Amino acid sequence: MDGAERAEIVHERDPTTEDVARVRAGLMTFNEAAVGPATISRHAWYLKDSDGQVRGGLVGFLAWRWLSIDLLWVDEPLRGQGHGRTLLQRAEDEARSAGCVGARLDTYEFQARPFYERLGYEVFGVLDGYPAGTRTYHMKKAL
Repeated sequence: MDGAERAEIVHERDPTTEDVARVRAGLMTFNEAAVGPATISRHAWYLKDSDGQVRGGLVGFLAWRWLSIDLLWVDEPLRGQGHGRTLLQRAEDEARSAGCVGARLDTYEFQARPFYERLGYEVFGVLDGYPAGTRTYHMKKAL
C-alpha cells in the first residue's frame, strides 16, 4: 500500500442538511483561500398581502462584493404593477450599501429576460438546451 487515504462514492437521493453543509464548507474554504473571505449574507424581500401571505419575493445573497439573485417571483394577479422592479431595486440598493460592485442572476428563455434588460441587466452567457428545448441566460449588472 502507498499510504494514500481511501474513500468511496455514495449516492444519496435526499442528502442530509449536515452533509450538504460539509460539502459547502469544504468548497468555501478552498475558494476563500484563493480569493479571500466571501462574507456571505443571505437576504430576502417579500411581497405580502393584507393577510400576511407571501405573494412574491426576491431571495439571494451577497458575497465577494456581488449580489447573487437566486429567486424572483411575483404572483400572477399582482404582475404588471411594478412589484418585481421594486423588489429588484430594493435588493440592489442593499447591495450597493454593502459595497457590492455588481449583481448577477439566471433566467430561462420563457421567463423575464426583457424585464431584466429594461432594468439594466445584460446577457454574458447562454446555456442552450437547459431546460430541454429552450435556454438559460446568465445576466449581470454593474452597481
